[in-house]
Amino acid sequence: MNTNKTVLSILDNLKPAKKAVELSIVNDIDSNFDYLEQSYSEASYAPDLFSEWTDRLNDFNTEMSIEVDNFMINGSARGFEEASAEMRLWIADLEVKADELGITPNDLISNYEEIKEILNNADSVEEDFRSSYQELRRESNERFGLADFS
Repeated sequence: MNTNKTVLSILDNLKPAKKAVELSIVNDIDSNFDYLEQSYSEASYAPDLFSEWTDRLNDFNTEMSIEVDNFMINGSARGFEEASAEMRLWIADLEVKADELGITPNDLISNYEEIKEILNNADSVEEDFRSSYQELRRESNERFGLADFS
């Protein structure tokens, strides 16, 4: 019976410690509920948010692709290099013939000075055109990459 009293005495001494542990758990639960609720709310909302951003990216990508494709495929800028090279040959021939006749090319072509200005800038315009298109392609490939946080 002595052993029984000793065990009961030990158990009685453990009750306050057990209650302290229980109160600590209750306190942890109470103090962390707000974060649990907030993180649950955000995690629940995430599929809708990410779906909306996916739709926006798809819309933007479609719009950009159509615009760039129309410009690059259907636009005349793509043929500028060839057009300016051909015009250079014609202007050079015109200048020789006008000189032979003793007149200026302005006497024959009303927009001669404008053509000369375009041809003087043609190489840099062509280079800027090509490099800006490549920059757009590079930037769009880089910018639409998304960090993997999973």
